[in-house]
Amino acid sequence: MMVPDGDDVSPVRARILALARSASFELSARDDAAIEASSSLPPGSRVSITWLPRDTDHDRIAAARALRDRGLEPVPHIAARMIEDEAHLARLIGRLSDEAGVSQLLVIGGDAQLPRGPFAASADLLVSPALRHPLLRRIAVGGYPEGHPWAGEAVLDAKIAAIALLGVTPEVITQLCFDSGPILSWTRAFRARHPQVPVRLGIAGPASIRTLLRYARICGVGSSAKALVSRGASIARLLVEAAPDPLLRDLAETSGIGALAPMGIHLFPFGGFERTLRWIDAVAEGRFHFRGSHSGFQVDPPI
Repeated sequence: MMVPDGDDVSPVRARILALARSASFELSARDDAAIEASSSLPPGSRVSITWLPRDTDHDRIAAARALRDRGLEPVPHIAARMIEDEAHLARLIGRLSDEAGVSQLLVIGGDAQLPRGPFAASADLLVSPALRHPLLRRIAVGGYPEGHPWAGEAVLDAKIAAIALLGVTPEVITQLCFDSGPILSWTRAFRARHPQVPVRLGIAGPASIRTLLRYARICGVGSSAKALVSRGASIARLLVEAAPDPLLRDLAETSGIGALAPMGIHLFPFGGFERTLRWIDAVAEGRFHFRGSHSGFQVDPPI
């Protein structure tokens, strides 16, 4: 990804460029093609490694090491309900840090219905002494702009307090959302409680409408998914794909958006990691034009 400097651009365009150039990403541990494609990212870019049940700890460590070898910042997910015991957690964090230089984690509950060990939720894991590893500098947890039945704002605030007690920087990466309305409302409320805690807004990279709607159902964000088909794009395009350009433009055009900093975007590559990289690369290089409909923008040439 090329990142030119000194662009003479409008404020809205400049904000879109800034969001694109500081984006973080994620991939799965055994996606060798995605790991290879990540070589094109700017040095220091943050790349999360998802926790899939079929992946082993060895897979996660190998992926983190491969990303580090490419000059990137690996951010492994740690799924609380998949951790067997304190010894397992300490061993995994130790190897991630010692073998791959991992200093950042994303702590999640995980998809398992029943915990394998003593950690039933991410909040339980955050009080483990294993997270006091000397190389850890930042721990992220999830935020939910459209709400969550078991993880309300009080729970999130408690997690942030627990991370701060560990002596590391807390961060929030939000659940997938397609609509700027819930995102902005949630971020304003969060920023009022936590003026300095970094937030990364989870958005989907370009993908087919069918794929995005499927992930929306999985993630429980059906309400905002309606935005996919209500933003003025052509019917022909909607039948093929959707990209997050309307959402990025909404954020860039929001009055007082600077007051919500520190804030960035985190891309979920549901349409493929390489496809997402091509799209965000074009945006970061300024190869896009605004649509006359005031709905998003179009990258040049189309991805």
